[in-house]
Amino acid sequence: MWRTKPLLNEIIEILRQRKETPIKDEDLFDEIKKENPDISYGQFLKALLSLEVRGMISVSLVKENMRVIVLMEE
Repeated sequence: MWRTKPLLNEIIEILRQRKETPIKDEDLFDEIKKENPDISYGQFLKALLSLEVRGMISVSLVKENMRVIVLMEE
């Protein structure tokens, strides 16, 4: 199934709406899943990695299997 918006753009859009408020990866994935029910958790993590490498987000490991994502200031 084709997405109307690229996954990376959807993640950034959700983070911008939160205005620098940290979000847990599970909560962000749930929001992404509402628009794209066919996306896998692996694809989601790959998108997060891509955004982090580009310096657009910061992903911190709080405890095992719990990440906190923050949009970096532009």
